[in-house]
Amino acid sequence: MAMAIFAWNIPFFWEATFFGEGGHHGGPINWGIGFLAILLTGIALYPWCYATLFLFWSFFGKPNARRTGETIGGIHLTHFGLIWFWLVFVGPGVYIWWGGMFGIGMDPEGWYWALIVPSIFMTGLSVQGLFWGLYLIFRGTPGAREQSETDSIIQKKMIEQATKSGELVKKPLKNWWEE
Repeated sequence: MAMAIFAWNIPFFWEATFFGEGGHHGGPINWGIGFLAILLTGIALYPWCYATLFLFWSFFGKPNARRTGETIGGIHLTHFGLIWFWLVFVGPGVYIWWGGMFGIGMDPEGWYWALIVPSIFMTGLSVQGLFWGLYLIFRGTPGAREQSETDSIIQKKMIEQATKSGELVKKPLKNWWEE
């Protein structure tokens, strides 16, 4: 992150994207620099995403190969989804259409309502990558949500602790989060 902030100067890209030409928010968005800002921010956040994933696996065990692939694919699909959102929602100016219909950041004008169907379609299309990427990370497909192949060391120690303490374990700790 330090390299992204200080060497790549990502905050400059975000500032130039939103506070560019007019010197304040509300002016035209520089969507070309915004595309580069999303790209570099995503690359900078990949190590944090994987570190969180590995920390989760250390507590609950590594899932089967299909679920592992879905989770890793979901991380990449979410990053692509942010880029796709930027290109489909911000690039063509769909956010301006919504602003014109409902008076968000501008005065409402009646002719923007002629764009309601394209606005709904483009907004729905723009959030698909984000939605499916996050779905694969946090939920996954039913076929891949099977029991994990390897138990974590921490999970084994928790089971040992529960059985050695003399207390009655009412439900197994394996996959307790899915119930």
